[in-house]
Amino acid sequence: MAGTEQKRAPLAPLIHGRVRLLILSFLLSTNKAHVFTALRNSLGLTDGTLSVHLSKLEEGGVVSIEKSFEGKKPQTLVRVTPAGRRLFKQYVSDLQEIVPGLGSKK
Repeated sequence: MAGTEQKRAPLAPLIHGRVRLLILSFLLSTNKAHVFTALRNSLGLTDGTLSVHLSKLEEGGVVSIEKSFEGKKPQTLVRVTPAGRRLFKQYVSDLQEIVPGLGSKK
């Protein structure tokens, strides 16, 4: 329809799931890159669960994953991208509009 504006769906599905929200919240709360194994241990997730969700977040441009070696041991670093920070900020703003008492947008 001409003149009809499409409204953005609140609560980005890419980060709305429990595990992905947990991952992003943790990464953003510490504001630094984390080694995969430390992230897994801190969040109490299995390798498989963390790997699957990080892959989805990486595909969506929310996190970057850098693989390297520390000596002879492989190391995977995970960090939130600038786009991921913006998406999370919008997510929190959406929550504040939806859930009473989380914040006011006046």
